[in-house]
Amino acid sequence: MGNHVEINLVLTLFAGALLTFAAFSTLLQRISLPGPLLCLAFGVLIGPYALDLLRMEDFQVSTGTLLEQAARITLAMGLAGVALRLPHGYWRANMRWIAVIIGLGMALMLVVATGVLWWGLGISFLLALVLGAIVTPTDPVVTTPIVTGSLAEEKVPERVRHNLSAESGINDGLGYLFVMLPMLLMTTPDQAWQEFLTTVLLWEVLGAVLVGALAGFVFGKVFVLVQEHDLMEESSYLAFIVPLALLLLGAGKLLGTDGLLVVFIGVAVFGQVIPQREESEEDKVQDAIARLFLLPAFVLLGIALPISDWAGLGGAALAVVATAVLLRRLVTLWTLRPLLKGVHDRSETFFLSWFGPIGISALFYATLAERHTGNHEIFVLATLAITCSVLLHGLTAAPLSAWLKKREPQDKQQEEVSA
Repeated sequence: MGNHVEINLVLTLFAGALLTFAAFSTLLQRISLPGPLLCLAFGVLIGPYALDLLRMEDFQVSTGTLLEQAARITLAMGLAGVALRLPHGYWRANMRWIAVIIGLGMALMLVVATGVLWWGLGISFLLALVLGAIVTPTDPVVTTPIVTGSLAEEKVPERVRHNLSAESGINDGLGYLFVMLPMLLMTTPDQAWQEFLTTVLLWEVLGAVLVGALAGFVFGKVFVLVQEHDLMEESSYLAFIVPLALLLLGAGKLLGTDGLLVVFIGVAVFGQVIPQREESEEDKVQDAIARLFLLPAFVLLGIALPISDWAGLGGAALAVVATAVLLRRLVTLWTLRPLLKGVHDRSETFFLSWFGPIGISALFYATLAERHTGNHEIFVLATLAITCSVLLHGLTAAPLSAWLKKREPQDKQQEEVSA
């Protein structure tokens, strides 16, 4: 009987929160209270530090396992949404942005975040490196409210939205590479480099790219074929996408590759193979389905936040972690600005240098790292970083989007004068 009460309580609380936030989504976005922020706050409210309606122990699965698997599935749906959001020909037309922000940007963000955490927290270099790697990737889930919806479409230029989406998709899968090296150095220092180069780089990452590209191409062709022969209902598009993302996630992992990278590459290739018409028509529905999958993870995280552990860290640690999250992005974008001058003007660069939110991807890598190393401090500091980012980036989304919209005519005039 107890278990039935628990599942019904979970359904009531989680679905009630999603229903409320969906009903007022436009209003909440305009006053800068996006879904991830509200769901995280709701999780804290119903968790052990407030109303104590639900605790992680009630789920009868270890906290680390539950959060890691919830984060994996949430990311798969988030990455599928990002990959389908990008128009045909996007990748070819935006190679400069991708090469600079991924090739140089990820390494620079890792260096800045690691440096700030190592110097500011006084922790070991390897622990700082693991944490730096965890907070490096831009999160596709927290990024979604910034780049989708009526407010974003009205205020934020399309190229900014697409570039932020593409970056959050690729660096999320590649984040695995950055997290694995310090993790291997902590656990098996003797074989770390050999395992990193052979297993992690050659198979788990490059293998994931090949598997994802091939699967995406094949499934795209199958989709076109069944459509042409009227074997599939028009409304079955979404019924195809959701299982496709989950299939790629599971199969990618069964093959021993980075499942998240398989999902993003696979769905991105799929999106370029199927007709453009499908994407534009279904985008809004895809985003609605994605939110249904994405937001519960933040409620779960809110319940699991180690607030008592944070209290023992003191205010200085909070300041250092928040600084690492913000500086990694600001320093990187402005350092790389000379290479991106033709891509984004100064206002857009500032917007992109501020919005590098972290969230569910950081949670996934934090739980993965804690499981492999047995170091609980990783989870404590990573969840503090996620909470800082969800608050700072969530509360500033609406005002900065409005600021960018106002700057657009001025920047165009300046560009014309300089031309």
